Amino acid sequence: MSLFPPRASSRKPFRSPYWSQRWPQFIIPVAMVGIILQLLFLANMSYLYGVLFKSSSRAQALKVLAVDYDGAEIGKSLSLAYQALEAKTFPTLEYRSISEYPNPNLLQEAVCKDGYWGAIYTHSDASTRLMDAIQGENTTDYDPRKTISYIFNGIYYPVITSSIIDPGMRALVSAASRIYYRVANEARSAVNLSDPISSNVFLNPIEASFIDLMPTSQGSRVLFNTVSMVMPVLMQFFFSMAMNGIFTETGVFTELSKRDIYLIRLIISKVYTLLCGIGMSGYIWAFREDWGASQGQFFETWMCLWFYMEVNYLVVDSILDVVVPIKFFAFFFLTWIILNVASTIWPFELSAGFYRWSYALPAHNTWTLLMTIWSGGCKDQNEVALPVLFAWWIVGHMTSAWAVRRRCLMNENMDGAKTLEMDGSASVMKD
Repeated sequence: MSLFPPRASSRKPFRSPYWSQRWPQFIIPVAMVGIILQLLFLANMSYLYGVLFKSSSRAQALKVLAVDYDGAEIGKSLSLAYQALEAKTFPTLEYRSISEYPNPNLLQEAVCKDGYWGAIYTHSDASTRLMDAIQGENTTDYDPRKTISYIFNGIYYPVITSSIIDPGMRALVSAASRIYYRVANEARSAVNLSDPISSNVFLNPIEASFIDLMPTSQGSRVLFNTVSMVMPVLMQFFFSMAMNGIFTETGVFTELSKRDIYLIRLIISKVYTLLCGIGMSGYIWAFREDWGASQGQFFETWMCLWFYMEVNYLVVDSILDVVVPIKFFAFFFLTWIILNVASTIWPFELSAGFYRWSYALPAHNTWTLLMTIWSGGCKDQNEVALPVLFAWWIVGHMTSAWAVRRRCLMNENMDGAKTLEMDGSASVMKD
């Protein structure tokens, strides 16, 4: 008994004379597609990996504001600790004078508005309080956490702040605590090791305290600027494919006026992208855990994501099948996804300068808007993000209108060709 069913009499084996002249017509195109896909994935993944290439050696591009309000041993310890840790793999401290930032509260504003990834400062008279505590005076008032503090914004590229900025500042304060013993000669001579209070203060002179402007510790934070930037693109692609297929099968493209088709698709797209925006905002909020985002920020997030959904719908609608045929659309679609995700996963400071062209991509500007929303206006880059997104949105509406007209003409031509073919077949049958 054969494992394979018998060959139909109407079909011919591959080695027959019929296929000997025809096999290059499908083998060569299939081989070319395979080669092109290999090159496409190689190029796209090389681009994506290039974003992260040698990024650890660019950590010095992350600027941290430093102000010494103490002006004594603790301030000197911090400075020497930075000199010991200074490297390409460590954030750069930019020291500023007290006259520029007379109040530590101004440092929070600097982190939000002046382009700093964080700020670190010594507390005023911290060395004096420490010395008094070592000598046995005001011991109940001494708190080692009121010596050096640092500030950062936890929602601004959460992976970077949690892996470079926060650990880096902790390591810096820890190094300053060890170096303090080298610079505080008076403290070494004044400590009374037989006094448990004096010795405890001397052995633990400095501890780090910090202010996180928007604590973001939930596990889902790693998805905000990675997978979450891909989902809107996929949602618009699948919807456009389905809608175009339905419009084609029901004869909408050939029977309904072009103006009405455009208006119907416009209304449908607005409603659909609005629902996509609230759906995405919903699952972000559902898994926020103890994240301190407010109800007002939920609405702003919804509007921002609606805008992003709109832009991606317009891009897909303007290109799918009218500029790039469906059978080749995967080549464009994959590249579009990789380019946009690459613009959000890593800050430009840690990537090669070439990648800064991605300022023009909608995903990057959407991500900067979301970070601004979630941090209550901190890291405001709206003067760049909004014009870029509106440019995509306006041009997208114009190209989408052209795409509707193009689809109608293409379907009319296909229907005309089918009619001619049917008429020709009918005449042959009559003859």
